[in-house]
This record gives sequence, structure tokens and C-alpha cells, in this order.
Amino acid sequence: MYRYYVMMLTGLSMIFASPGDIIGTTCHDLQSFGSFGQRISLDSDSLAYLFWTYEDYPGQVVKYIAANIRLPDGTYYGQIQVSPDYCSSVQVDGLRSSPTEPAITYNLNGISVQMWNQSPVLISDSLYWPYIAVTYKDSMMVVAAGETDLNKHHLLYSTDQGNNWVYVQSFDSCATLSQFVRASRNPGSQRVVFVHTQYITDTIAGGQLDNDIWYMVSEDGGATWGPYINLTSYQPSDTIRAYCNVNAVFDHNDKLHIVWSGRLVTDEYYYNASKIFHWDEVHDTITVVSSPPNFSPPAQGGWWIAVQGYYPGAWRLPADQPQLVVDTTDGYLYCLWHGNDEYVDCSAQGFFNGEIFGSYSTDGGLTWSDYVNLTNTRSPGAGPGECYDEDYATAAPYVIDDSIWITYVEDKDAGAYVMGEGSLTENPVRCWVFSTSLIRTGVEEYGVKDAEDGLRIFPVPFFRMLNIYLPQGVTHIRIYDAAGRLKKDFPRCSSRSLIWYGDDDSGRALAPGVYFIRVSTDTGEISRKVVKLR
Repeated sequence: MYRYYVMMLTGLSMIFASPGDIIGTTCHDLQSFGSFGQRISLDSDSLAYLFWTYEDYPGQVVKYIAANIRLPDGTYYGQIQVSPDYCSSVQVDGLRSSPTEPAITYNLNGISVQMWNQSPVLISDSLYWPYIAVTYKDSMMVVAAGETDLNKHHLLYSTDQGNNWVYVQSFDSCATLSQFVRASRNPGSQRVVFVHTQYITDTIAGGQLDNDIWYMVSEDGGATWGPYINLTSYQPSDTIRAYCNVNAVFDHNDKLHIVWSGRLVTDEYYYNASKIFHWDEVHDTITVVSSPPNFSPPAQGGWWIAVQGYYPGAWRLPADQPQLVVDTTDGYLYCLWHGNDEYVDCSAQGFFNGEIFGSYSTDGGLTWSDYVNLTNTRSPGAGPGECYDEDYATAAPYVIDDSIWITYVEDKDAGAYVMGEGSLTENPVRCWVFSTSLIRTGVEEYGVKDAEDGLRIFPVPFFRMLNIYLPQGVTHIRIYDAAGRLKKDFPRCSSRSLIWYGDDDSGRALAPGVYFIRVSTDTGEISRKVVKLR
């Protein structure tokens, strides 16, 4: 396992960065309560629409839904405003008839839905926190929470791209914003799932903390629905309860998979320990996705833990917010989640510097690999502006070009500021596209030379940035052009990894072409040829 987080070296000082491209900024770190849902819409041509709630820094005067578009060549259109002012909590899904036209829903005097480059249509002035799914025939499902009755989730249905809506059903929730809806993307399929948590104990505290997972499936694009099913049916004697976030996907065989975060019921605080759980309709078995954390003693039973003085934050757990991604070419199932496997890695104010973790299954979710820390940007004790808390991550639900596509906020002071956690900071919003091999092997295989000398470089060729994972005993790193001229000279450092952004020592971008990485170690020199694309 290795670390991504050294961005560049200036003199002897190190500047850190989370992985992926910066596509915008926001000081509104909290992107959603409960389930994180989906803020990325991706078509088969690798054209990605990415959305987030933007708020200006430091004024907090302007707030709206922002977007950026990742073009097939890896460049970006640029941050743009796509909603009226004072909107928040965006969720998206792409039309089947026109994948490059995402359907967008968000809070705006209630909830509204908006097609790309069109005006918003008000769905309801009494609902908030919407989630959206678009079916094979472009019918739409939205599920949201009530404004005056937070104890219920409401499912609505549209057959005319959001212009008119029909109420389907309401469900008890006890003020937990766990609702989620997903439509199958398999050709010809009309399957849709609504999934959420419902209280076991009907009290505000107990109802928010002690939940079962419930779901309901439509086979005809939302026109009619099957039975409302309690998936978990936890008993009073059980020491596990579902918490407040769920995710679902239909695999390459159109079979349903659901994941959620579950908490350990103890006499201590509610966020003491958690795991990520999976269920699918073929095996009808609940399995644990999250392998035991590296920094948890065996006596903890594989639970991801928190201790007094180190806080995941409001509505959060040590491992939570799972996201499922399916590779339709081989049936592999990937699960990403947010968490902290080293609970002392907290901000100066004591909130978790979370990272993004991943695991995969080759047998439909019956067994899962050991987890990989995908971002690996520990920053214990970091103050405002110095934290590396990769949070509010959402993923495209299907693998495209052997890659997983996610967007997330790099919170520069861990904790949700709007919940009174941490300080107001300007936070990068990122898009990260990485090979599935990073979860399967811990190393991206875009041209990786996993040689015995320990030097790993990827992707090759590269467009914007080159990840360099170093062997031990490095004394110097130099980069030369094809004519043998020195272009970049990194000083000696103790870090095992860095990122080169294709620039020279003065920070100027180098021309596309062939370059050579030469690494000096205690035992000799190692060289690699790389190609920078236009």
C-alpha cells in the first residue's frame, strides 16, 4: 500500500494534495445528510457531468448548484452555475435517451428537478433532500423527506422528464435522511429500487440510531411496485443496527445489491464502532465488506472504531457512506466507503480526517477482499486549511474503460462546518478517475512497471499528472527530456511517493513528448521512460 499525497517539493518543504483533478471549490463542505447518493453523471464516451453545492469563500453570500464537465480527452469545461441562487443538496442521474443530458434535482423552496440547460420545475414546496433515478424509458423517480413531517420519506414518479409528478407512497423514517433510489442501466431493464432505513424504536433518538434496511422494487420503471421488504429484521438481542446511509446497484445480470453502514450497539456513544455490510437478492445473505482496520486491536472484532475525543462528526461513523460500482464486463463488484482506520488521524479540533477506502468481490458479494486505502492522506493534528479529509464522495455506479469515476470534497478542516464542526475553509472539489486495479492490487496498472527495484510510475502515458512511487533509500529524483537536458530536479525527501505535474523547475508546463525519470538510491540508479500527452 502506498501514499498519493505528495504533490510537489519546493526547497525542503512538502505540499500535500488529495488525488484527482481540482474541478472547483466550495466553502459549503457538507454536500448531503444521510445517504450521499450520486453527484456524477457519466456516459459511455467518458463525458462526465459533476455537480456540487457551491458557496463562496469567505463571504458565504452566494450559494448555488455548481457543475463542471470532464471531456473525453481529460480536460474540463470549467466551473459553472447551473441553478438559481440559494440552492443546495444536488443529486443527478443521466437520461437513457440522451446520456449527456443529466437530470438534476436539488433543494429550492422545496425540491425542484431540472434538465441540463433548462429551467427548474418545482416538484413540491413541502419536501427537501431529494434523490433521483432515471429509468430505461426515461421515466423518473424522486424520493425526498418532508419539510414539516421529517418522519417520512416520499416517493414520486414522472413520465414526462419531470414536468408532472405523481405521488407513489410515503414511508416512515423517524427524521433520518437515508432515502435512496436507483434505476438499472442494463439494456432493456425497467428495474428500479427504493431503499432506506426505518426505525426499530419509535423515538427520535432511538429511531435515528436503531434502524432496519427496507427496500421495494419496481419491474416496470416505477409504474407499479412490489412488496415493501425488511431486509435486516434486527432483533432486540442483536448488537448491530443499520444507521443512516444506504446505496444500491443492479449488477451485470440485473440482480440487486444493497450496502449500508451498521453501528455496534454499546452502552457508549453511538459512533463507537461500525462496519460496512452487503446483501444481494441472489444469495440473500448479509456479508461484511470492510475487513478489520489495520489500526484496530484484534479484540475489537474487526469493527472500525472511534474513542472519546476523536469524532467522526454529526451523523457519521468511523466507516460509512458506502458506494457500489459494477464492472459489467466481468461482473466484479466494487465497494467504496469513507472512513478512518487510524482514529487518531484527526484535525486539531478532533474531527476525523477521513479517507476513501475500497474493496472488491468476484463472487457477487459473498466474499470481499481486504480493503485498500485509496487516498491515504493522513494529516493528524492538522489545523484549518491543512487537513486532508476526502469526504462526500459519490461514484458513477458502473465501471467505464476499466476505471472508477468519483467526485468528492477535499475538506480543509475536517468536520461539517454547518454543523458547528471545524472552521470555514475554501475546499477543493475533485474528480478522480482511477483504474480498478488500484483496488484489486493496490497499484494502478496504467503502464505500471512493478519491477523488483520498487519504482512504480503511472499512468503511462500521462496527460496531466504522473504518480511516482519510490523505492527505499532514494537520494535524488531528476527528470530529463529526450535530449538529455535536466528539466526537473527534486531534492532528497523522506516521502515514498510524489506527483509530477509535467512542469520544469520554474513551474512552466513542459511540451508533450518523451521524458526520463532517473532515481538515485543508496545502491545505484533507476531509470524509466514516460510519455507526456498533449
